[in-house]
Amino acid sequence: MGTIEIDTSSRIITIHSTIIVYGKAANYEIGKNIVDEIETMWNEPNGTIELYNQLYHIRFSITPQHNSVLFPESVVQNENPRNNYIRIEEYSKLNISYMDGIGSNSGYFMLANLYKGSTTAAHEYGHSLSLPHPKNLDIVGKGIPGIMYPRGTLVSQEFQNDVNAQPGGPGGTLNPQHRRVKQEDIEHLQIDKHILNENFVLGKFTNQYHEMHVKEEV
Repeated sequence: MGTIEIDTSSRIITIHSTIIVYGKAANYEIGKNIVDEIETMWNEPNGTIELYNQLYHIRFSITPQHNSVLFPESVVQNENPRNNYIRIEEYSKLNISYMDGIGSNSGYFMLANLYKGSTTAAHEYGHSLSLPHPKNLDIVGKGIPGIMYPRGTLVSQEFQNDVNAQPGGPGGTLNPQHRRVKQEDIEHLQIDKHILNENFVLGKFTNQYHEMHVKEEV
């Protein structure tokens, strides 16, 4: 989730978001690494849109916060559209990192998914701004996969977990480290339509506080 700020003099549109991390595995350094990945990847294509018959450049400005004593009511009662609340733990009962929906400002990340270059944070940030997974998950021969393609996507062998595997077989699907934000991802945000409709917020309030997942004893 984030807000849209327009500077008509410089023709720059800035998307502002704050990533607030909490949980036993969270700390400021992890929050900063998440933000660095999001900013680097989403600014990499130097995205543009056409607005008022002029070309505007899109910039992403993300702020990290770590809250070691976050109370559920602080999340539930949040009214700041820049705030995204992410619980970080070593264990997730779903065995994945996720946002609470498309266009959600809350989620739960697995620590193991947040290694440098994983692209997990940048992918989930796309969900927070209302981007879904693409419908076609077979992009063999179509080049570098965009940021919103999920694990399991069929890609050219050079972008697979195992470059020698047969597509769709063991190791023969997307290695998420190869995902990149593209101009088309910027266009899919439909920032121009938001502005023309005087809606300066991307995403929506889910404001869900997550308790830590606990492994069930067998």
